[in-house]
Amino acid sequence: MSELLKRTDRLWSGEASTTQEEFHPFAGPRLLEELAPGVAFFKAFVNVTAVKTADGLVLVDTGSYHPASHKLSFDAVRRWNGERLHTAVYTHGHVDHAYGLPPFLAEARTRGWQTPGIVGHENVLPRMQRYVRTAGYNSIINTRQFGVAAQWPVEFQRPTQTYADALELTVGGTRFQLHHAKGETDDHTWVFLPETKTLCTGDLFIWAAPNAGNPQKVQRYAVEWAAALRAMAALGPELLLPGHGLPIAGAARVQAALLDTAAYLESLVNQTLERLNAGETLYQILDAVRPPEALAAKPYLKPVYDEPEFIVRNLWRCFGGWHSGVPSELKPAPRRALGRELVALAGGIEKLLERSHALLAAGDARLAAHLVDWAADAEPSSREVHAARAAVYRVLMQEASSTMSRGIYGAAARESETKTQ
Repeated sequence: MSELLKRTDRLWSGEASTTQEEFHPFAGPRLLEELAPGVAFFKAFVNVTAVKTADGLVLVDTGSYHPASHKLSFDAVRRWNGERLHTAVYTHGHVDHAYGLPPFLAEARTRGWQTPGIVGHENVLPRMQRYVRTAGYNSIINTRQFGVAAQWPVEFQRPTQTYADALELTVGGTRFQLHHAKGETDDHTWVFLPETKTLCTGDLFIWAAPNAGNPQKVQRYAVEWAAALRAMAALGPELLLPGHGLPIAGAARVQAALLDTAAYLESLVNQTLERLNAGETLYQILDAVRPPEALAAKPYLKPVYDEPEFIVRNLWRCFGGWHSGVPSELKPAPRRALGRELVALAGGIEKLLERSHALLAAGDARLAAHLVDWAADAEPSSREVHAARAAVYRVLMQEASSTMSRGIYGAAARESETKTQ
């Protein structure tokens, strides 16, 4: 058995968990293995699938934008097969999936090969163009999310062929069935290879609770996402190659992974809609909606990247707009004015901080965070305030299960720590 599939077995059996650093879907052994005849899978932070055809290679996803990262995927593919790259398929326009072609393009120029074709959904190019316009913001939020300085790329390789709903490519006698789906993005493509019953899901399956709620990114589409997962399952795939995380082999396991993820999303959608239609506020809905316990316990649905409450927030935004339903939040008072008022009500900044310390000691860091943020709004230059704020967010970061929460809380702690010096 392949080393990658051995790791999958450990997760499936419960011997290992995606909460462990080495089994997190964004971690991995940086290993390429041929998992079906002519189909190789490179497991790293972001995965790349390479398919051998009579006319050259086809890549499903290309690796990340960072030169060190896309050199890793390029070298891995080239150790497996040295034939020219015929076509690359973008599952979506995220920079960790669709920006890894430079070494393949340089190789084609050096060797006098025809430039590879690039296929993606018609919304990929508008996404890439939007990223150029928001490069500063995306650098900020990715630095915050992953805790590593990020410089957002503004150069990209646009698709040479686009499609709207579905497209069948045949390269060297090998068929690739491309299907559009809204999910994590509006430009997503999933790919099915009927001869080997291989399914490339992109980020529609990532060995984690679906990334349908990212608090710093644009709208996600949970309803359409669930429908896409059911459409994939209907084709009877026997090998699932995800955008992040480990491969899954065997028809029964693939069905379980796809249909459980669909049911997880559908439950959150239905619960949210029921309460929204009953007139509840966003906060009432957040307090009440939870994924089914049996699904949340699945090894591939743990909240290690996104979280269910973030998905609910995105559903609210999708169905109900940005207003929370609380009237005072329609046109809220300035944060600094609110902070000063709360300080006055508490009887001074020391009282507010004292209460925050007490809440933190009692294990309620989430409530303590509100108090230290209001204190920082009221007195933004106070070293004492920022020391308390840093302590609260360090605790929240340590308690958090998801990459997103840890990143945001960690950034807040670091921000306040710089202001205590």
